Amino acid sequence: MKTPTMKTLTLTPEAVLQGYDAVSQLYPHIPPLSHWRAWEYAAYQNYKISGHILDLGCGDGQYFRLLWPHADSVVGVDMNPAVVDLAQQSGVYCNVHTTLAHQIPEPDNSFDWVFANCSLEHMDDLAKVLSEIYRCLKPGGKLLCSVVTNRFIEWSLLPQLITIAGFDEIATNLQNDFLQYHHLTNALSIGEWQKQFIQAGLSLVEHIPILPLYNSSIFLLMDTLWHVKQKKSGEIGDVIFSVLSTNEKFPSAFRHIFDGLLEMEADWYDCSGAVFLAHREG
Repeated sequence: MKTPTMKTLTLTPEAVLQGYDAVSQLYPHIPPLSHWRAWEYAAYQNYKISGHILDLGCGDGQYFRLLWPHADSVVGVDMNPAVVDLAQQSGVYCNVHTTLAHQIPEPDNSFDWVFANCSLEHMDDLAKVLSEIYRCLKPGGKLLCSVVTNRFIEWSLLPQLITIAGFDEIATNLQNDFLQYHHLTNALSIGEWQKQFIQAGLSLVEHIPILPLYNSSIFLLMDTLWHVKQKKSGEIGDVIFSVLSTNEKFPSAFRHIFDGLLEMEADWYDCSGAVFLAHREG
């Protein structure tokens, strides 16, 4: 199959800050999550999804509702039974399946859209998942998704700093724990992601790079630190959250930091994440 030309869009600092204003309502005191989700939100504002929608890796449904409040025919899929219970209680979905993403109990050619927010990079059988997406989409149906790229690993700042300090084994273990926590199996380059979509029969329309160098570095520093395991139980993030959540000014204060990071960026194309729009040809 011939590789089509894929259009690349870029975001503006204003759009990303508007994204933060929206998502910080959901995650006011979890800065790595509000940081990443703000970029995704900003990218998704370029699209309108409607009709019959499949939310692949749906989570509890709250982020979907924030993004697409008027969607009224949505089926969720998640492999975690506890998360599925929350999704069913959310009122977002007309049905939620507890299943693997390559074994969706839905008819062929049944969805106008498949939405996969930050889920494809965690799939052990990516080729099977993309084939299942193709099967579930109607001819002409669209896939809208966010993913991480190879930069997500290459720009991981905390392990690099610990290596510089001379603690190689600790740095390696920290990075391995971080990747295991996220179950990150597909941190692919943009070209490799494009190849995977094309091999599944999906035609790429455009993509939006998200989180360039400075935003990625700070996000990865925060997120890696957040998920460091405490000696007894839990994560360092539990301690950080308990401190931040007592300060009602934190969301607005972190916005100023976010704004400064956006001002620092010079290359908005080389990023640790991407939003893709693809479609199944009719």
